Amino acid sequence: YDVALGINTIGASHVLNFAKKCVKLKMLVHVSTAYVSGEKMGLIVENTYTMGEALNGTVGLDIDEEKKVVEERLTELRGEKALERTITSAMKALGIQRARKYGWPNTYVFTKAMGEMLVGHLKENIPVVIIRPTIVTSTYKEPFPGWVEGIR
Repeated sequence: YDVALGINTIGASHVLNFAKKCVKLKMLVHVSTAYVSGEKMGLIVENTYTMGEALNGTVGLDIDEEKKVVEERLTELRGEKALERTITSAMKALGIQRARKYGWPNTYVFTKAMGEMLVGHLKENIPVVIIRPTIVTSTYKEPFPGWVEGIR
């Protein structure tokens, strides 16, 4: 959860802050995922998320609080001198627990949704487009055919 929150949520705000410094910026394209809308049947309207909006209507989603929950749990685990694999396992479990609390099926889509919230909330006068592809996979040509970074 700590890694996903850092990349998908906080990372989005870092990119936005960088974009604000780009003098000739025409638009920021934020790549999210179609799955931020949750698992629903029928037509899924792609509305933007407002800060603190939970997929299941649960009140109290606060990104700063999520960061605090992660830090407190990491401090606790490190204080217990937990092994790295124990910390990794605990963070995975915490991410799933927090995602499900607010209606998302997993940590990835939960942290991507919070990233969208931050971008929308902090964009000011920056023109932003959020795209939600269903899948992002390997490259066609560069740096070589089939290249993909990560474990998928």
